[in-house]
Amino acid sequence: MGLKKGPFVVAQTFSVLDPYDPASENIIVLPDDGDFEIVATVDVCVKQPQKTQVSLDSMAQIAILAFENPVTFEVRYEIMRNGTIIATINDEMDYDNSNNTERHTNFPNFPILDDNPSIGINTYELKVTRVSTFSVEDIFVASRSLKATVFTL
Repeated sequence: MGLKKGPFVVAQTFSVLDPYDPASENIIVLPDDGDFEIVATVDVCVKQPQKTQVSLDSMAQIAILAFENPVTFEVRYEIMRNGTIIATINDEMDYDNSNNTERHTNFPNFPILDDNPSIGINTYELKVTRVSTFSVEDIFVASRSLKATVFTL
């Protein structure tokens, strides 16, 4: 008996215990100079690109420490295939915490479908950039995941 042909999944996941502690294992502090961080990566092998679709699901826990309340901040999420951006979302948040803790956590989910993978190994990456951060001290990328489900048509 051969292997059943059907979708397969490749994923990379990181868990962070305290999303507000820059010393926590697996946490990423986004630089405030506009530079980006690659926060998750998966590799997918494609043999027949014209008959293959790759469904990508990503999640990144974004935690902030702010100077004041309310606060506005923006983070850009990009999915890249082999170094080329294939999808972008800009997430601007206006946040007002009623108990004045000056902390906020957001869990944006970023699903896309790649109908045009290249033949061979395709490296998919989740890239996160700190864009505008008025009154924000630190932005952390805490728990996160990137999952690729590969469908052969």
